[in-house]
Parts: sequence; C-alpha cells; structure tokens
Amino acid sequence: MIEKVEKAVQERWVPSFKYERNETSVFTRLNKPLEQSKGVIITTGGVYVKGQPPFQDHYGLGDPSYREIKHDVSYDQLSIAHEHYDHTKANEDRNVVFPLEILKHLSEEGTIGSIADVHYSFMGYVPIPHPLKKVTAKEVAEKLQLQQVDFAILVPS
Repeated sequence: MIEKVEKAVQERWVPSFKYERNETSVFTRLNKPLEQSKGVIITTGGVYVKGQPPFQDHYGLGDPSYREIKHDVSYDQLSIAHEHYDHTKANEDRNVVFPLEILKHLSEEGTIGSIADVHYSFMGYVPIPHPLKKVTAKEVAEKLQLQQVDFAILVPS
C-alpha cells in the first residue's frame, strides 16, 4: 500500500519528491494509565498563531521550522500556511488539522489526564529532511521531555 501511495505522489504531483523510509523507529508503550497521562498535539498542517511568522515553501524546498501553540489559544487566532494540501475542511473546522478542542474535552471528561501547555505545528512538506531530523525534531523532543509529555497525537496533513 505504501508503495502505491509513493508512486501516485511521484507520478501525479511531485515527481522529484524522494521518500525517506524510517524502518528503525521504536514503538514505546505508554507506561501508565491513559487517564493519568499528559498529551500533546503535533500537526504537519502548517498551523500557526496569527502574529507568528507563517510557514514558507522556500521555492519548493519546504520549511523545516515549527511553531509553538499554547493550550489556551482561541481557534480564531489560528491560520494555516501550507501550499501542499487542500485546506477546505481545515478552514471549516480547525480540529481537522489541530484537534485541541477534542483533546481538551478528553481531559475534562477524564479519558486522559491532562494536556501539555504547548503544542507543536510543522509545515509537513519538507523534501530535504536533514534540518528537520537533525535540528527541529530534536528541539521539539527536548521540549516534550521538559513538559513531561506521555503521548502525542500526530496529525498528518
């Protein structure tokens, strides 16, 4: 299935895009009950808070940077800067690419313990992944550890 998706993308949309497969990622089980765990959102939807610099495509090279989004942000403060997917549904409901309201609801009802103070957004289109892998992903991982996050909701776009 993955090969079919890769082939379709390369044939129809971005012929020069080179996929990088990660076959060595380790799955880590949650080491405490979900209702005692802290969650964070990590999206690749290009979501940012108005006033922050929007993501830039850099002439097709993508943007390996990230934006921090505080837990108390209002959805009317959020925008999207990403040229590589259709924003129609995300513009109608930000929960499509940044489900913070849903995560808050899960915390309020006791399904999860709490939510992180800061959540993270990436552009998602980064055809040259070196800076993302070597710099920004490591920065965010360190910040997640400092916030004592137990799990992440990964929202691809």
